[in-house]
Amino acid sequence: MLSMLQPSLAESLCEVWAILHKDTEFRIPESEIHYLTSMGLGSDDDVVSHLLLKKIRLARRIDADPAQPETVAMNSFVEYRFDGGKARFCQLVHPSAHIPSYGLSITSLEGAGLLGLAKDQMILWPNHEGKLLELHVLHVENCPGLGEWLGTPPLPTI
Repeated sequence: MLSMLQPSLAESLCEVWAILHKDTEFRIPESEIHYLTSMGLGSDDDVVSHLLLKKIRLARRIDADPAQPETVAMNSFVEYRFDGGKARFCQLVHPSAHIPSYGLSITSLEGAGLLGLAKDQMILWPNHEGKLLELHVLHVENCPGLGEWLGTPPLPTI
């Protein structure tokens, strides 16, 4: 019974991370909150699940419009550095059996870490051993919607 009352290692790591980042701004499009919450709840990795859900709770919800072009969201192309290593490039994607070679799942540890960050923003984020290391966003590109590419106006909302 007592073990049920003790927090798991994942919960403890998440709480330490949240305290360290209580004043950090994360921005997540309002339109993605429900989906990302379901991804966090459904994750097989307890650390990813706890951290993703905590980040969603801490995040400032934004409109998904071109005013936030340098914020990492679903399908963003991101150049980043983890633990001072060489720069990496990815597209933040949905978990799938067919992720492209440059894809990084939102339910991966680094994918959850990148979510909500802006260009030049740096946070501490755990590696697979639980050690907090620097995760630094170097560049973000968000593709415009199909209507913008085709030069057509967006559909009116009802």
